[in-house]
Amino acid sequence: MILIYEREAPESALAAPPTVLEAHLRLPRQIAETGARILAGNAMGPPSHAVSIRDNVPVGGSLAGTEPTLAGYFLVEASDLDHAVWIGRMIPVIDGWVEVRPVLTS
Repeated sequence: MILIYEREAPESALAAPPTVLEAHLRLPRQIAETGARILAGNAMGPPSHAVSIRDNVPVGGSLAGTEPTLAGYFLVEASDLDHAVWIGRMIPVIDGWVEVRPVLTS
């Protein structure tokens, strides 16, 4: 799983800078060229539009409440963690970073 964090996430995917949007459009081909593939991926809405649930009680907004915010993710199928990190280095960000985490399987 590749998590994308931004200090300030855009209000929509289309509000991202054109260079970042164009780079994201090239990603599937670039990732495929490494022998991996994207299984899923999405940009996330702003934290102010989130609903958090704690102790079974819905609360408006993100309980994380800190910057940076989770701006998007990709679920990729890679040969190993090093390969996933290589792919993570390809992910364009505006003003943030990428985190690569293995997905636990049974």
